[in-house]
Amino acid sequence: MKTLYATGVSGTIGKHLPDSVRSISIDLSSDRENFRSIEFAEDSNIIHLAGIVGPTMVERDIQYAHRVNVEGAKSLAAEFLDKSNGIFYYVSTSHVYAPSLEILSETSLIRPVNLYAQQKREAEIALESIFATEIERLCIVRIFSVLDWDTAAFTLGGAVRNLASQDPNFILRNAADMRDFLTPNTIARVLFKMAHTGTAPGVVNLCSGVGISVGGAAMQMLLESDILPDENKIVWEKSASPFVVGDNSLLKSLNLELNLTWIPSRILDH
Repeated sequence: MKTLYATGVSGTIGKHLPDSVRSISIDLSSDRENFRSIEFAEDSNIIHLAGIVGPTMVERDIQYAHRVNVEGAKSLAAEFLDKSNGIFYYVSTSHVYAPSLEILSETSLIRPVNLYAQQKREAEIALESIFATEIERLCIVRIFSVLDWDTAAFTLGGAVRNLASQDPNFILRNAADMRDFLTPNTIARVLFKMAHTGTAPGVVNLCSGVGISVGGAAMQMLLESDILPDENKIVWEKSASPFVVGDNSLLKSLNLELNLTWIPSRILDH
């Protein structure tokens, strides 16, 4: 059985990985030399989750985010390539795709929509170069929308918590946007199963394949937790990216016995 490693195990998705996954803890912004201290079992796979996530966080310090999201990924991959014979699972984002009103497949047009997506795409290209002679050892997993109560404050999950707390100053905007949601727990289970079985289809969308409006998802979360939503706090307008829904047929074809339905948990307190 392969040894499984992961970065970012304390993050939104990584904290849902099983305890059997070994954590790789390193400052991704550090020089390549520091990565040489990492030990990998020769027969191992790794899930690379860690990074500066989201446009807001990247824009706070673009150069630092680039060191972490691009240079750090490159250094980690190069070290893994040298020390292991396994597969590098790079967790990317659906925002590398060009805006479209069509379902997004792995072959859809690439045109990153923000700085975060630009850095993720740059890392994808760099990793494809690093693994060029052993491309079967690289799997790029593009995550669509992550939603549950335990997601970060700057995400939709944080916005729904504001609705739940009845923050008088909060308004949920762009509620008419259509997104493709999965919970962090579901995403972690899919990543683990892929890495555990050594399934590596090259580039794959990790998504539900079902579009749900932002407002509809928020109301579902609230109602399922017995919270009556204040509909005056939900504005049914559209953003510049009104439709981001993925085609998950490739993922489903892998026969991993996955439940790819978005089922949010109940809020524990509010």
